[in-house]
Amino acid sequence: MELEKTLVEIANITRGRISRTQTFSDFIAYSALTLSIRTDPVHAEKRHNTLKQLKNTYRDAEWNSFHEGLVALSKEVVKNVQRDRFIDLFALTFIKIGAVNKELKQDFTPPDVAKLKANIVFRQDTALPQEGFFTLNDSTCGSGTILLAGVERIAELGFNPSAQLVVLASDCDPRCAQMAYLNLSLYGIPAVVVCGNTITLKESDRWYTPVYLLGKWIWRAPMPFGDSGYASDEMLRRYDEPIYNAIRNAETLFIPADKDGTADISKNHSESEVQP
Repeated sequence: MELEKTLVEIANITRGRISRTQTFSDFIAYSALTLSIRTDPVHAEKRHNTLKQLKNTYRDAEWNSFHEGLVALSKEVVKNVQRDRFIDLFALTFIKIGAVNKELKQDFTPPDVAKLKANIVFRQDTALPQEGFFTLNDSTCGSGTILLAGVERIAELGFNPSAQLVVLASDCDPRCAQMAYLNLSLYGIPAVVVCGNTITLKESDRWYTPVYLLGKWIWRAPMPFGDSGYASDEMLRRYDEPIYNAIRNAETLFIPADKDGTADISKNHSESEVQP
């Protein structure tokens, strides 16, 4: 497979100066950060700073190889979609170069098994839910192999996965979260990918695919992790709808008084303020 060969070459660009597993992980981070910076206004500044720090690790020629790799990913997606295929772009390379985290007992689902699961969930007579879209959730998503099999099956049944599907994916490994984000983003799937622990329900990062943002899915299908929402969801709503933002800001003018008749400004501020 030509893409796999390209990705392995990228993993080896430093010729041992940096381990190939680390280099491949950094390429994944580069690609995810580059895409997110251009589409997600909430996390853009933070991720731009992270990208700048990452660039300091690599020489110019090596950094250019990252860019060429991202272009290769995009071209591969175009070829796959033209054949009605939604193939995981990263799993085979991730396994081949030995990047699997043995301490986390990582085990990537074979594509055939993923396809079997998708066929069981989405039968031939599957109908569109009343809300007008399917929802897929994978709490240990890895690079997104199972989710992509579901996407492909939905497309086979005649539905449009870019408009009639929304995905919530999560993984405790940042590299996996970023690979899943890239897969779902490049294939044009509305999705929220959370880097977090599904047992403790604590998340450290959140990635919104471009189609999720452009399709205003933040209003139609917000994706809380556990029982609570996430502050960046609120920030996205404010960016997306100026009137909503004005209303939320106006709420801070009406500060409830305490029993002694004084207004507790700090309490109201903490409840209304939203941080990305």
